[in-house]
Amino acid sequence: MKKRIKIILQIPPIRLYEVYRDNRLLKKRRVKQESLIRTYIDDNTEKKLHIGCGANLLSGWLNTDFNDQNGKVAFLDAGEEFPLPSESFDYVFSEHLFEHLDVDQQINMLKESLRILKPGGIARIAMPSLEFLFQLYSSSQKTENKNYVEWYVKTSPYLSSVKEKVADESFHYCYIINNFFKAWGHKMIHNFDSLKALALQIGYSGINKTEVGESDFQALKNIEKHGIIIPPSFNKQETMVLELKK
Repeated sequence: MKKRIKIILQIPPIRLYEVYRDNRLLKKRRVKQESLIRTYIDDNTEKKLHIGCGANLLSGWLNTDFNDQNGKVAFLDAGEEFPLPSESFDYVFSEHLFEHLDVDQQINMLKESLRILKPGGIARIAMPSLEFLFQLYSSSQKTENKNYVEWYVKTSPYLSSVKEKVADESFHYCYIINNFFKAWGHKMIHNFDSLKALALQIGYSGINKTEVGESDFQALKNIEKHGIIIPPSFNKQETMVLELKK
């Protein structure tokens, strides 16, 4: 006991306050989470879960995120058990979130999405493609790739030094590829086959590759909004979309 007290006394007061503050915020988020989820489930017949919504608040969806947004978004950590009943949702959707999770978190998100989906339900995942990055590498002089590289280096704050100091533009693609694996908190980028294999391992019955904005399901059409943040053509170029069927 004395040893524990001694350790606590060695912690800077500001750190103790930060822990206290963060725990209070988390508790508030969970209380608000329960209210938002309960209201959504009660008010909607067709149930659709949006994970990691950011600023893309979709009408008719339960918009969730790790960060609270003025009480309109339910708190949800994709790496933990979802506070939702099993077989209760028709659709699950995430856009440019999956690559921010480590492998354990990705597996958890796939398992939890499978658990809460009704039989025949669909999970739609849009994320950067590893195949796209290798196309940049293997075909850097292809017109669409050259245009992408020129735009990226020109606009990305992560590559300001490359823009200013690396004279030979024919190798700028190397810096972009390296940046993709570490910027924005990226942790694991898949290609189609690796994500398909993981989904089948977890228990999904079918995996379909589609395009940004396209789907056989009306509820899943035109819900991606990353093309507002970056030019739509470049968004389509770098993004793969998979639909996983329960």
